[in-house]
Amino acid sequence: MTTLAVTRPLAWLDCAVRYVENLLVGVAALMIVVAMVVTCVDVFLRYVLSSPLSWSFDFIVLYLLPGSYFLAFSYALRMGTHLKVDYFGERMNDRVQGVVLFIVGLASVVLFAYIAWFYLQEGWHAWVDGDVMGGVIPWPMWPADILVFLSCGAFALRLLTTSFHQLLALGGSRT
Repeated sequence: MTTLAVTRPLAWLDCAVRYVENLLVGVAALMIVVAMVVTCVDVFLRYVLSSPLSWSFDFIVLYLLPGSYFLAFSYALRMGTHLKVDYFGERMNDRVQGVVLFIVGLASVVLFAYIAWFYLQEGWHAWVDGDVMGGVIPWPMWPADILVFLSCGAFALRLLTTSFHQLLALGGSRT
């Protein structure tokens, strides 16, 4: 397979994943803002008017915090702001490090694709069964599952593009 045969589809996939990542991180940022506003309103109502929002904690914990956390995964990997350990990488030459990163990347693609598939199924079953969280307001459970599905799916695609970029870079590495 020629480099051109790999790079065109890879460039298209990278562009598509970049678009999805930007959308997801925008939603994550919006979720943080909404969580802050709801918290401020709840605190004001609780301590000034003695009438707190009965639904705010469940809404923030079930939807906004997980969304703001998970939806930024793929974007963080693309931007290089994810957590990583350089201990072993610093002790390998570029070629060995590239091969290891490619193999680990593909294994991670399989893992995160499985997690995405699992949460898609969980979300579907929660929607069909009408699963709700007990409390003052019966919040549906499926949106939280779909948030994890979207984030892990985008993360798996970003790992796939990153792994193949790593493989292509191996051809130019001579260290």
